[in-house]
Amino acid sequence: MKGLLLICATLASCVSGHIQMSKPFPIRSPLNKDAHGPKDYSYTNPLSPDGSDYPCKGYQDDPFHSTADYTPGNEYELELEGSATHGGGSCQIALSYDKGKNFHVIKSMLGGCPITKKYKFKIPKNAPSGKALLAWSWFNKIGNREMYMNCAQVTIKDGSSKREHARDMSPSLYARSEPFSQLPPLFIANVDGPGKCETEASKEVNFPLPGPDVQGHLSGKGYECKGSAPFLGSGSGSSSSSSSSSSSSPSSTSASSSMSSPTSSPSSSASPSKFMVSVIAVGSPSASVSPSASASKVASPFGTTAHSTPVHATPSPSSGVKNAPAGSCTDGEIICSEDGKSFSMCAHGAPVHMGPVAAGTECKNSRMGLAMPARV
Repeated sequence: MKGLLLICATLASCVSGHIQMSKPFPIRSPLNKDAHGPKDYSYTNPLSPDGSDYPCKGYQDDPFHSTADYTPGNEYELELEGSATHGGGSCQIALSYDKGKNFHVIKSMLGGCPITKKYKFKIPKNAPSGKALLAWSWFNKIGNREMYMNCAQVTIKDGSSKREHARDMSPSLYARSEPFSQLPPLFIANVDGPGKCETEASKEVNFPLPGPDVQGHLSGKGYECKGSAPFLGSGSGSSSSSSSSSSSSPSSTSASSSMSSPTSSPSSSASPSKFMVSVIAVGSPSASVSPSASASKVASPFGTTAHSTPVHATPSPSSGVKNAPAGSCTDGEIICSEDGKSFSMCAHGAPVHMGPVAAGTECKNSRMGLAMPARV
């Protein structure tokens, strides 16, 4: 009898020992008592080192049953359950609208995760509405080099009541605005993925592209990669553990993965090519990619490097505005057209056309003001 009790206690500790997401409930979670269909009672296990169950433990194509509703711009709480924190580590929270083909990071926890079991996060104001996957990923500090990942099916509601026109935005607000698709891709390591990255034992990962919301601070890197990958940022190539602390920033040059429209029906192919990362060279947040550049976009298989024609993002042409050469204007500066009826704003040293001014106003001497009546 004592032996039976010992076995039961051991099994119970195994089930609750590691960490799993408990709010929102992830796909096939044994904690979700209201869910129907199969459940995974080994949910706390890490992803396979060969990447065969990346992303989402392989459950990203399950029939959609939303476990949470979110509104852009609002703050929510993610909760974890379990006790084996492996000395902490680093975690990320990300959203995908194409069943896990592309994840965009909305928060990074640098160090000490998941020692704390609750984390606040905000749905970006520019997040598209529709069905999505909310992912929590974790790279443990102590123990085997592993990647943990849980994904919940969630609904992003339409929270946009008023869309601001660029001409009504202040230069500082304009400089911060960028499309959701330009948020950095999810960091991937220990699963034979892009860049062939592996985390370092007894170190916490300092994500090179942590996204718009960062909790904690680390020096050093905590990982090494054999190749390049979009989540490593520009000029990422082969790296070593002896490198100095990371200085990459999501507001600087970054590589961004493309995102399908949330209303489209992504392919659910289970072939090895399901691990795809779209590689796009990104310029300024307001840059637009030319048609020829868009056609050069290449989806590379998991763990391989794409060979394609370089893609360059260029500012949209300024209608009626004298374009100055790159570097000749100051970021946030307003550049008026000759007739004062339209304007551009400087971004990354180059003017970007913003369109006509608001009715009853004019642009003059780099300022917006009331239009003066024409003299008779």
